[in-house]
Amino acid sequence: MDPLPPPDVALSISYEARAKAVALYCDAIVRMHWGERLINKIFGRAMQSHAAGRIVVQHYRWKEEGAERPTLALLQRNASRGTRTLASFVAVLRLTGMVTAEADAGDRRVRYLVPQERLVAGLRAWIAHHLRCCEALGLLDAGHAARLADDPAFFSAFVSRAGRILDQVALHRGRFGGWTWFDDRDGGGRLAMLLLRDHFKANPVACSPLVAFPLRARELAEGLGLSHSHVRGVLKEAIEAGHLAHDAGRAQVRLTPRFQDEMMSWLLHFLSWFADAAHAARRAC
Repeated sequence: MDPLPPPDVALSISYEARAKAVALYCDAIVRMHWGERLINKIFGRAMQSHAAGRIVVQHYRWKEEGAERPTLALLQRNASRGTRTLASFVAVLRLTGMVTAEADAGDRRVRYLVPQERLVAGLRAWIAHHLRCCEALGLLDAGHAARLADDPAFFSAFVSRAGRILDQVALHRGRFGGWTWFDDRDGGGRLAMLLLRDHFKANPVACSPLVAFPLRARELAEGLGLSHSHVRGVLKEAIEAGHLAHDAGRAQVRLTPRFQDEMMSWLLHFLSWFADAAHAARRAC
């Protein structure tokens, strides 16, 4: 599958501004999960995060447009694989109080999935971090992230249109090399974000060769609620796959140029889809 060219707008700003914006974005996303063992267990893989997102999106589409209300059957119908895993995941969401089930008035066999405030609030904060980064990179004018928190109608309009983001992720999955490789592993997406954050903190200005940064496998494992052996295994495989270059003597790593390009390509496309949804929400409001 051919790689996607990154959006031109975000590449037009200086390396230094881009490095600062991306480092802050990755740090904000990781802080949402740091020390949150339960959250990391529930949303350890992309499939789980996307399924939870689909529930919230479909709920808001129902409220905004009168679309079909979210049910497990609807999620399974639209899933390409893992329907049993999906049922188990929805059960976990219900058990933790992030989602409740509401019986249909006409057919009590039908159970609608209703997202609760904890899930919605977490999604709102997560989206806001993405919109702030969009603003910093020039993909959005300033003010969208603040409006998300202050204007319920804008939040509702954004979420009801956010299914496009998930559709784009599914459509282009596999096009981003090293990012996809990490994202396919338990907690891998967050590990990749930590690596990208530390890369830009170590390299705030363009330089060659790239500056290495410490490899902190035990700290990463404890912060993300993963086993130390799992994190070490993922990092070892990433080095073998050519995503990271390892200086064993100093226990430091560098992102390889290829992996850096793949990570940035993924992130800029991902953020551009958020910007598109924000533009659509603004027009709707």
